[in-house]
Order: sequence, then structure tokens, then C-alpha cells
Amino acid sequence: MKTYYNNTIALITGASSGIGREMALQLAALGSKPVLVARRKDRLEQLADEIKTKFGIESLILASDLSKPHAAAALYSAVQEAGLKPDILINNAGFGFQGGFLKGDARTYHEMTMLNMTALTELTYFFLPAMVEQKKGGILNVASMAGFAPIPYFAVYAATKSYVNSFGCALWHEMKDCGVHVTTLCPGPVQTEFFEVSGAKPQDLPVRNIQTAREVSETGLKALSKNEMLVPTSTTLKVMSKISALVPLKANMSTAASFMKDT
Repeated sequence: MKTYYNNTIALITGASSGIGREMALQLAALGSKPVLVARRKDRLEQLADEIKTKFGIESLILASDLSKPHAAAALYSAVQEAGLKPDILINNAGFGFQGGFLKGDARTYHEMTMLNMTALTELTYFFLPAMVEQKKGGILNVASMAGFAPIPYFAVYAATKSYVNSFGCALWHEMKDCGVHVTTLCPGPVQTEFFEVSGAKPQDLPVRNIQTAREVSETGLKALSKNEMLVPTSTTLKVMSKISALVPLKANMSTAASFMKDT
């Protein structure tokens, strides 16, 4: 795995916390120069200092709210102006909302779909051509087990991750003879700030094994180096994905709703 990432430039969205932060640290340990992207510049500066202290690597910091229109294009321009061509793109930024559909608001859903789907798609479109031209590189899309089936009371988030699963797998097929790796990572519950933002309660979820961001990041980076297509992040999740595919859709949704409904 170290050979795959050594002397690369890796752009990581959502790098200020959780999985993105862990991926930045692990990539730096593997010899990659991180380009750190998130809204919170102060957090990025702290992470860049930690990377420099631990690994002697300078990181490029680009504060950006990718839920805003044209943010992906502006980010791409900023990377170009810095004279960098990322070899690795980690599409990690995203957020969710738990609750009945009408309990959310239109602005939340707009920003969620912009961040989870539109920004991910546009960043892939902007940075992929250079990888294809060089016949090397990799794109890691952080999706979710929530993307395997509709989830009542998590409806919009699950739908956005279903898009990421579908898009990532299709792109893997298109790129498999181009030298570019494409992996879609599907974590279950992870110990991050996601629960605080979404309002979801980890103790109410059917998966009791809540993984650490470190575990998920290690799994994702290893999978990308091997060009694995669709990757649940634990054995339990792999079994659940296979069982879910065999259960009738209505039964699947009824079970999911019993866990996700706010009582």
C-alpha cells in the first residue's frame, strides 16, 4: 500500500474531522502530500501543523464550503493556481439528517444534496482527466451502508448515498482499463461528529459495532490501493449487505424505520 501512495498528492474533502482527518494523517504517513479541504480553516491549520510535526510534510489548506453553488469549480481553480495535480481524490465530505422528511427544511436538503452528490460528482469530473492522461491515480468515494436500501426517517441522506454507490461502481467499470482506481467505501456507524450533525442516535441503530475513524480510513485506503469496487468496512457489514439484498424491499424498510423513527 505504501508504494501506491508514496510521492503522491492527495486531496481530501471533509478533512477537518472524523474519517477525512484520519485519512489525511494516514496518507501523510504513507508519503503523500495532503491537500486539506473543509469549511473550518482553524481545524485544517491544526491538522496541517500535526502532519508537519509528525511527518515533515507541508499540506496545502483550502477552506471551502462545498455545499455552495460553484464551490467545486472554485476549489479546482485554487488547486490549479497552486500548481498541483492531485493523484488521489478522497470525496469524503458529507452530512445527514435523521427525522421524518417534513421535519427537515428545504435548505438543509438542498445543502445535503449539493455536498453529498453534486460536489462529489463535479470534483471527480474536474480532477479525473489528469489521472486518465497520466494513466494512474485513484478516487475514493466515502458512501455509506445507508445507500444499499431506502431508509424511512433518513430518506434524503440514504438516497444521496445510494447515488454515490451507483456512481462509484459505474465509474469503476469505466476506469478499470485506464489505470485509475475507483473505490466506493461503505461504512456503518462511525465514531465521528456525524451523529451530532444528523441527530441520529448510535445506540438506536441495528449495528452495535461502531467503528473508529481510524479503522474505516485504513480499510478505505487499502481497498483503493487494490482497486476494490464497493467496500463495506467490516465483516458484519458485508454480511448485512448480502442479507439486505435478499429481503423484500417493504420488509427492509419496515425494519429500518423501526430503528430510525424518532419516538
